[in-house]
Amino acid sequence: MQEKAMVDEVDKVDGVDGVDGWSKRRVICAWLLCALAGFGLMTPAWTPAAGEGYPLKSAAWISPVDRGDFRLLDALGADIDGVWGERARIYAAEETLAAIRELGFTVSPISDGRRARTADGYPMPEEIGAALADLAARHPDICRLVSIGRSPEGRELWMIRISDNPDVEEDEPEVFYVGGFHGDEPPGTVLCLDFITLLLENYGTDDAVTALVNDLEIWVLPLMNPDGYAAGTRYNSEGIDLNRNFPDRISDPVNSPEGRAIETRHLMNWTFDHSPVLSASFHTGALVVNYPFDASFDPDARYAAAPDDALFIEQSLTYAALNPPMSDSPWFPNGITNGLAWYPIYGGIQDWFYIWQGCNLLTVEVSDWKTPSPSELDHLWEENRRSMLAYAEWSLKGIRGLVADSRTGEPLAATVRAVGIDHDVYTDPDVGDYHRMLLPGVYDLEIRADGYYAETVADIAVGEGPAARKDVALDPVAKGDVDGDRDIDLADAIQSLQVAAGIDADGIQRHADVDGDGRIGVAEALFSLIVIQ
Repeated sequence: MQEKAMVDEVDKVDGVDGVDGWSKRRVICAWLLCALAGFGLMTPAWTPAAGEGYPLKSAAWISPVDRGDFRLLDALGADIDGVWGERARIYAAEETLAAIRELGFTVSPISDGRRARTADGYPMPEEIGAALADLAARHPDICRLVSIGRSPEGRELWMIRISDNPDVEEDEPEVFYVGGFHGDEPPGTVLCLDFITLLLENYGTDDAVTALVNDLEIWVLPLMNPDGYAAGTRYNSEGIDLNRNFPDRISDPVNSPEGRAIETRHLMNWTFDHSPVLSASFHTGALVVNYPFDASFDPDARYAAAPDDALFIEQSLTYAALNPPMSDSPWFPNGITNGLAWYPIYGGIQDWFYIWQGCNLLTVEVSDWKTPSPSELDHLWEENRRSMLAYAEWSLKGIRGLVADSRTGEPLAATVRAVGIDHDVYTDPDVGDYHRMLLPGVYDLEIRADGYYAETVADIAVGEGPAARKDVALDPVAKGDVDGDRDIDLADAIQSLQVAAGIDADGIQRHADVDGDGRIGVAEALFSLIVIQ
């Protein structure tokens, strides 16, 4: 094979000073990368469309690895699942593992544990659905159970909504927890079930729980991948890694559900209809809180800071600090890591949520063991219970408010930005409420909505406690005010003519359309001149 030929060729460099076996392998890797690039295979984490058919992938340890190997492994089709020093855990097809061996890595297969979820002590998907239905039936005053769709094998994706007024859209932040992306990581599903039970069974008797249910709209999807969970495999029944299947700012920057796994489409469509502001996805196989970004446009970067990097760090520390085994990690200082600082992935939900949905999501790895003994689950819950509650409280910090039409009072679909931080959050258009989580400080907020004049609210003080409140009323753009300066004048006439001539279309207020033809042009120019006269 071609890789073996490269190995044989590079054997000739043995006599060169300073080139040992490790360096030889690095040279081979570089040559192979060039070859792959020549065939157009170096776009990161290419994801076939649902149903195209994936090769069966097995788990393995490989070593020694360094950061220079990540792009190579990705290009070969290996899914990196964790890195500890010079050792990485990957999932790959057998032919890929063979190619990796040829490149000089040591490959140690891991028993993949492909066991149907029958007698292993974890609940079956139908048992999870029945448990959720029972909880919902016993607590109808504070929860609703809905299905957001079915898996390829016809299993329901059950989502539960918990709030003091579960049928009413209120001025409350939405918090979303999800487990079971990978079917061989069942504890995340059980933790989500425990969290639901805690909230429902302790509402009205536990002050902290009662406050969360009263102040938040909490959504929990315990099992994202019911088919993979039933089979005990990482991937869904079509062989797709659901946490590599979302739009990605680097490899797949089109925010559309089209062509993705059906489970991914269901969750994306649900998210488009809601406005979560804070989220967590629960996994196993490590013990750490992972925060965005997961990848960088710079292939040599070792850290990918999101605009809210400092906020993400504090939120991650909030979770990890209340979980002693996590915070005491020998691998991850304080039990947290930036995604790219650990290893890069493309198509993960945490980057998609932050970039396109304006929602902060952390990936929480809760156990070094993929499938710990069921006897460990109670202990695992105790390690994570306080963290799951405390993290949710972050949604109530920063700045919050309502955005409405100044004339009608109707809520608006608006974009909210803290000036100086290159990140937008969005109102829930049903109510018009926004929730911009921020660290303590003084901020200016810029609020924009299509068809309205932008407003900037200056010098908002944010403390450690509950969010500062700033409601905003936006004025509709006046017809004829093309440049958006709130005055209809000669500048509007000139810009209208420029647009009509195709010279300049930047910065126009399209809602300043006078004749209702959906365009800015001569009619708007004449209108401006009439007003001036």
